[in-house]
Amino acid sequence: MDLAVVLAGDAEARAAFDSLTYSHRKEFVRWISETKRDTTRAQRVAKTVEMLRAGQHR
Repeated sequence: MDLAVVLAGDAEARAAFDSLTYSHRKEFVRWISETKRDTTRAQRVAKTVEMLRAGQHR
């Protein structure tokens, strides 16, 4: 999974992701995994990390 790789290399984003409730984590994963194109998936992973650093959730 692309998100797992990115979170493994970013301690701040990983901590923010881990602090989310199960349903919010699931929403991020679903939002990313429902894409068909790799470019869209990469954009959503980047947006997810940005949102996590800003303390936002889906």
